[in-house]
Amino acid sequence: MRLLVIALLALVSLFPLLLFTTNVCGLNNDAGAVVSVILGWVVLPIILLHYWQGKPDPAVMAVAVDDPIMQAHIARATAQLPRFIDGLQRGEWAAYIKFPYAFDGEIEHVWGEAHAYQDGEFVTSLASAPVGALPETLPPRLRIPVAEIEDWTLTDAHGRSQGGYTLLATALLYEQRYGKLPQRYADELRRFVDFSWPLPPHQV
Repeated sequence: MRLLVIALLALVSLFPLLLFTTNVCGLNNDAGAVVSVILGWVVLPIILLHYWQGKPDPAVMAVAVDDPIMQAHIARATAQLPRFIDGLQRGEWAAYIKFPYAFDGEIEHVWGEAHAYQDGEFVTSLASAPVGALPETLPPRLRIPVAEIEDWTLTDAHGRSQGGYTLLATALLYEQRYGKLPQRYADELRRFVDFSWPLPPHQV
């Protein structure tokens, strides 16, 4: 839709630009036509594409891990890790952790299913695909130190979830940048019991 509107604007701009270049700038018809085409079909689309960018999917939106909002929510998640470990060891919930991992030398922040907690490390298998290519040599089970955990979730049989603090941070940053959160993502946030969505005005 965005590209279609830009194409239509570029098309309808040609006649006004031709009038401007010939009547105001004093160019002859041939020169005015060339300049109008360059302005309308090249310069104008570039400017519109630069300033009118499409909204990304919140699930894959790029967020700097050192962003203050993200850091605050990572701190909330790590402060609650004893609760997650207890839930994981009880074995009554689906348990997932978020952590940084190097894929072909590039650090990505991915989710993994947590299977056990042993000697200060989580035994996990990758649950979300990295942006880059998945290495062929990736072991089926990873051992992630507790100090590297950025977030966690525990989900019961009814779909109610605990944790998910970085998901909330991503939603807040999305609305700062792009406006209202897509309904599908907002519905996912409402499954979490440790926060409400949308946040009350005094918590935003």
